[in-house]
Amino acid sequence: MINGYPTEEELRDRIIRQLEWRGSSDVVALIWHGYLAALLEWGVIELPVFERLFALLPEAGGEELVELSLDEPISPEQERDVERSRKR
Repeated sequence: MINGYPTEEELRDRIIRQLEWRGSSDVVALIWHGYLAALLEWGVIELPVFERLFALLPEAGGEELVELSLDEPISPEQERDVERSRKR
């Protein structure tokens, strides 16, 4: 039984708290990347919310996250696109 969905503010606050507790580690980033990707895939959050929350996290696993979303390995061109998006 679903008792409600997290709001963007609630998720942002949770991310910030965990970053304060654990620092900007790859482990924290990867756990949150997976959690946010699942929320996006199941329609609990929209893409702009995902992007805003994702921006709070350290860079880690960008290529793997794209592969998860596509359900296939990324091409060298897609890998370059991920790298370029990090530099913006």
